[in-house]
Amino acid sequence: MQDAVPQDQVRIGARLVVELLRINAEEPVTDKIRLTPQRTRHAQAVLNDYLAKIQSSLLHTDTRSRVSDALVDQCSELQIALPIAAPDWGGILLLDALFDQLQTQRAMDAEAGAWFACLRLLTVRYALADYSFFFAPQNLLRRFLNQAYLTLLSSTAKSRTLYWDKLNQYAKRMLDGFQGNVAVVNSICIEAQAWMAGQSEKVEQIEERLRLLEVTKRKEKVAEPRVVQEFNRIAAGRHLPPEVIDFLLGEWRRSMLMMSMREGDDGPGWKRQLRTFESLVELCEGCRDDAKRDGYRGFYQVLMKNIRASLISVSSASTAMEQAMEPLELVLTALISGAVPPVAEVPAMEVPVTRVVEAELDRVSPKALEAIEQIEEEDWLRLKTSAGQYELCKVVLKASGDDPWVLVGQTGKTVAKKSARQLALALEGGVVQPVQKKLYWDLQLDTNLGNLRESWIEMREQLNRAAELEEQKAEERSSSRIEDLLQNSSLSLVDHDHDQAELEAPAQGPQSGADDVQNEADSQDSSSGEAFVVPHPISEEELSAALAAVDTLQVGGWIAQETSEGEQRCKLAVKIRASEKMVFVNRLGIKVLDIQRQELARLLVHGAVTILDTGAAFDSTLERVVRTIQKEKK
Repeated sequence: MQDAVPQDQVRIGARLVVELLRINAEEPVTDKIRLTPQRTRHAQAVLNDYLAKIQSSLLHTDTRSRVSDALVDQCSELQIALPIAAPDWGGILLLDALFDQLQTQRAMDAEAGAWFACLRLLTVRYALADYSFFFAPQNLLRRFLNQAYLTLLSSTAKSRTLYWDKLNQYAKRMLDGFQGNVAVVNSICIEAQAWMAGQSEKVEQIEERLRLLEVTKRKEKVAEPRVVQEFNRIAAGRHLPPEVIDFLLGEWRRSMLMMSMREGDDGPGWKRQLRTFESLVELCEGCRDDAKRDGYRGFYQVLMKNIRASLISVSSASTAMEQAMEPLELVLTALISGAVPPVAEVPAMEVPVTRVVEAELDRVSPKALEAIEQIEEEDWLRLKTSAGQYELCKVVLKASGDDPWVLVGQTGKTVAKKSARQLALALEGGVVQPVQKKLYWDLQLDTNLGNLRESWIEMREQLNRAAELEEQKAEERSSSRIEDLLQNSSLSLVDHDHDQAELEAPAQGPQSGADDVQNEADSQDSSSGEAFVVPHPISEEELSAALAAVDTLQVGGWIAQETSEGEQRCKLAVKIRASEKMVFVNRLGIKVLDIQRQELARLLVHGAVTILDTGAAFDSTLERVVRTIQKEKK
């Protein structure tokens, strides 16, 4: 494999993949394997038999090796060399290299590496039967391996508890059931996709609650000093009835804090609250003056209406609203009526001060800080634990400045709160490892096929240059012959155009024939991929698994569909059981997909649709883990 990564990633289609794998087909190390340009049914059947024998021996001996090496060993006793199509051999070598690279990755511990190793031969056999594994990210097995890779990046006991048993079950069922028919593997992958989507639902809800909680804390941190400052400006040191003071220090202060967090210091609601606050204090003090009291009677009803409108802390609870307002209304009514209730001085609220602790400033490289800043919310990181294990966690909230980011693990538990600078230091120290947005199988297949494409383009350019050079030499030879004939001619009148046409005709003949051969070769090349990329019809087993997965979708569940503009996420808004119609909307609530249950299942089999969240109750295993976490927090 080449190390260079093409700068411009292009979408590689089915026919081009065949040619690229042909380039990747190095000559076998044994003469017992013979590479052929095309597939034949007989040779393909023999190859499948040999791969099945290898698979059977691996199941009994539990040994894991390169598929290419196993084939060489299996063919060592053959009298006649085993014919293998060059693209198939190139595909085997490519997947062998990717599995070898996966085993050497730091991200994979021994347990996870062994899980992938047991699927090596099955993946090779599947890919040879369905070439879409190489070029289509929506291929079902490829998606399953990507999801498993992401899941197994976390090596802690809690994270493994969630998924390990299920992943082992799916792998065993694939190995036991696959006999060359990709439908068996696809149906299991569809089932796994639906199950994993169900597990993620509650965790995502926990993540969202944690994110909102952290956002609220940060807004409160900014809003609290503002509320205290305005409270002290308007009421501190003033003499008001105790009932009014209790109201101001209670629900009114909470409402001011909520409004300040919601609107900041320039919102209309916040400004209205301040004016109402000032009017309330003015009324309480003004009613003690007999000359001014009558002027406040007409204003009283408007003031009470404004107070109720601004009391947002209990706006959704009528009982709590009445409990908060009743003492205030009683004392204000008494003041308006001429009563003189006792008063007390309003205490000044203490302004919260952010404590600054002196510490030695660790230097962090701009490169590490830049790498951290490029991480977005919903991206994944691996954090090294004190026990030397790794915890996979998602960036739920990305903060700015020195505010902490919120990282949540696969169980929904907050793993860490670190600032960007702290994460950059951890990145330099190897404690933090960013996870690529494009997961292992997509990244490596795209990279390696992209590199092969560069080689293919270079080879074609060399062939074109050689053809142009040969054509130029032919033209020079033709011109030389014409000049010799003209010089030796004894005719006084020569039809130069006619002679030149006659003389050039033989020179063009071979080149024209070469062009015909080249055109025929191009035609063969364009159709050569058809023997390797044969779409298979949807089997009953695949359709049954897909329908079962579709039936797990409840209102509120999410899917992702492939469109011409990329992946589009949409939520199930309506599910009509009688007509089996399902209506999906985007995040704005606009309908984007109206589809029948059967058709959605077919799209699921083809990989054009992925279930992200079933919207249903999640598995009891995860439920127990989440409940344990919640108890620990209490």
